[in-house]
Amino acid sequence: MGTSSRAGESSATVEQGPGRFVVKPARRQDLPQAAAVQAVCLREIGRGVIPDDALEALTGPDTVHTTIEQWNELMDAGGQFWVLSDRLDMKIVGVALTQISNASDAPTPLELSTLHVLPEARTCGASDALIDEALGSSAAYVWVFQDNRRAISFFRRHGFEVDNDSTDNSLGGIIMQRMVRLT
Repeated sequence: MGTSSRAGESSATVEQGPGRFVVKPARRQDLPQAAAVQAVCLREIGRGVIPDDALEALTGPDTVHTTIEQWNELMDAGGQFWVLSDRLDMKIVGVALTQISNASDAPTPLELSTLHVLPEARTCGASDALIDEALGSSAAYVWVFQDNRRAISFFRRHGFEVDNDSTDNSLGGIIMQRMVRLT
C-alpha cells in the first residue's frame, strides 16, 4: 500500500478483506456520493444518541444538498478531501476531509473534519488507509461523539488522545469530545 507523508500526494490501495478499496483525492464530482456516505454514517452513529428529529435534520436530502455546497466551498478554500472507493464497482464507501482550522483554541492547525466509512468497508484496513492518506504523520485533531467508543478506539490506534479539557455541545446538546494527535 502506498501512502504519502503529506495528504493528497498519492493514492493508497487496500487489497484485503471482502473487497478491494482505493483511496484517492476527491474530485468535485465525487462530493455528492461522499456526502451521501456521510449521511448514512451519521444516521448509524447518531441513532439513539441524537434525538430523531435532529438526526433527520442532519441527514435528510436537504442537508445532503447543503453539505455538497459547503464542501465545494471548503474545497475552494483549500480543504482537502479523499474518497475511499470499492475497486470492484468504484462506488464511494468512505470520505475524509482535512482543513486548516481557524479556531483560536485549536491544539494544532490541522483538523480532521470528516472521516466516515460505510460498514461494508470497515475492519479490513480500508479505514486505516483512508486516515493514513488524509493525515500522513501530521499532527491533527478531530471531534467525536463523547460516547462513541468505536471511534475513540479507532483514533487512539492512530495516535490520538482524548483532550479532557475540551468538549463541545453545539450539536443540539450532544457532547462532542476533541481528540488530538501531536507529532
